[in-house]
Amino acid sequence: MFYLQADASKFWWFIPASERPLAERVMRELMDLVELEAAGGDVWTVLSVKACLWPATLFLTRGVRVGFHKMEPGDFVVTGYGVLHSGFNGGPNVASAVNTACTAWFSYAMEHAEHWRNKLTIYIPFEKLLVLASQKLTAGEWWCGDAQTYESLEPEQFQQDIKDMVSYLGKYLDDTQAFLEMEPDADWAVRKATIVDMMRASMGVTKFIVHNSIQPKGTPLVLPNEETGAVTDYSVDGTSFPHCGVVVWLSVIVCPTCIEQLGEEAGPTAPLCCLRCAPTMFGRDHDRLRQGSPAQRRLTGCHAPVVVQRLSNRSVYL
Repeated sequence: MFYLQADASKFWWFIPASERPLAERVMRELMDLVELEAAGGDVWTVLSVKACLWPATLFLTRGVRVGFHKMEPGDFVVTGYGVLHSGFNGGPNVASAVNTACTAWFSYAMEHAEHWRNKLTIYIPFEKLLVLASQKLTAGEWWCGDAQTYESLEPEQFQQDIKDMVSYLGKYLDDTQAFLEMEPDADWAVRKATIVDMMRASMGVTKFIVHNSIQPKGTPLVLPNEETGAVTDYSVDGTSFPHCGVVVWLSVIVCPTCIEQLGEEAGPTAPLCCLRCAPTMFGRDHDRLRQGSPAQRRLTGCHAPVVVQRLSNRSVYL
């Protein structure tokens, strides 16, 4: 969302979301091959750097539909998800811009996360947003207002958000339960995986997870009329897993024995997994890990995994 407050006009051009496949093909044909190869052949990786300009005429002459808009002081411009756009100032002016999520946005967040997995450090903490949405919905609220008001204004989009939220969190619960019921590996000393809240994990485990988290910048965002620290913040502090390239916030799976016995070596070598890679890592790969450095070869005891819940709380049980 853009707002032009004062002074010179601003000129916008945009490509409808329906034209994205054609626009991507045009960019792929014309983009510098060296840059494209460096980006792994992904056009959007190059665009994410925001270091290149594409004239609107370049797309028009190749059959891509392009829209134009002249923005005057006092005007708002809102671009939808997936709409390629660019703006130019007609002179000095005062303007503001903010990224905001509209109703039925969850599906886009999931698409975004999957697209950028193992590519760039561009992460939307949508798992935290899902938990926050669940908390607010149990109180009859939705983001910045009453849930019933949101539903009455956009019933189809609101129900889509609920469906996506239930589907994602439901799958998470099913996957967690399936992992907890896995038959113990030889290293697990006949024990099954267990689960613990982050607040009740050992100091060593907590320190290991915190040190392997993406560090947030700035102060946490607190919604109006909320007590400080009472809600999930929006900071990008998820855990990135080296085995599968996924970044998650809900829970992480670790081996407390490895963390305790490896000490300072635990950071780069002890298992750190999500539900996607944990079944493999805590099987043959975990055993292979123990055949590594001298410190790793000295590992003894039970190596059963522990699922550490990062976002469990009194309001939402995950």
